Amino acid sequence: MSKRRFTSIIWRAALLLLFLGIAAGSFFWLSQSGAFAIKEIDLEGNRVTGTEEIMDRAAPLLRGQSLLKPSFSDAESVVASLPYIEGVEVERDFPDRVRILVREYRPFLCLNAAAGKVLLLSADGKALAALERADPAYPVLTTREPCEVDVGGKAACPDVLTGISFLANVPVNFNQEFAAVTVAGGDISARTRSNVNVRFGSLEEYGMKFEVLRQLIARSAGAGAQLTIDISVPDRPVTKQG
Repeated sequence: MSKRRFTSIIWRAALLLLFLGIAAGSFFWLSQSGAFAIKEIDLEGNRVTGTEEIMDRAAPLLRGQSLLKPSFSDAESVVASLPYIEGVEVERDFPDRVRILVREYRPFLCLNAAAGKVLLLSADGKALAALERADPAYPVLTTREPCEVDVGGKAACPDVLTGISFLANVPVNFNQEFAAVTVAGGDISARTRSNVNVRFGSLEEYGMKFEVLRQLIARSAGAGAQLTIDISVPDRPVTKQG
């Protein structure tokens, strides 16, 4: 390699380092200055959680901060700790605005929990709220051993998880809704909103059991009496009136 070529490479490297140093210094200066300080905060996606409740937590951690800050994880974490919040993201909107985008859990069922509490649960078992009484819009889940869980926590009791799995996987061709589900040691009993009582048994042979149940309910339509169906052994179902 010639001396001239070597000198050229050295100068290019030096100029690159100088450029990178200027760029880093400029970025640092801008991040510390008020040029891109957050002045406006928008909130989107919340339907249940109050706007004021979210802003009271997030705004102090965002307002006045630079949009060039690498992460807004602190603000995202405090919002994510609220019971109904499933996910949260802070987006930049230059020159002085951020948007807080939240995704909320949807209520799935009511749980008769320990200490006489009635809790509204999401489909993954998170306790969203404590209720005075069960909301008739959602199925009510009762377990033999009441599960201990607080609002904001997740119900990890086996029978609660069994009940959630039972309700979450109801086939789309089953044209009945369940009003109540009881689970005792993995053994499931349920009642539809049309007052059909079902002895379901375990989650084993889940799809077959529901197909048998669907057919039996269809055959008994218009019978005019309360129906009880035992499909715990799906190849030997039992149906009785009353």
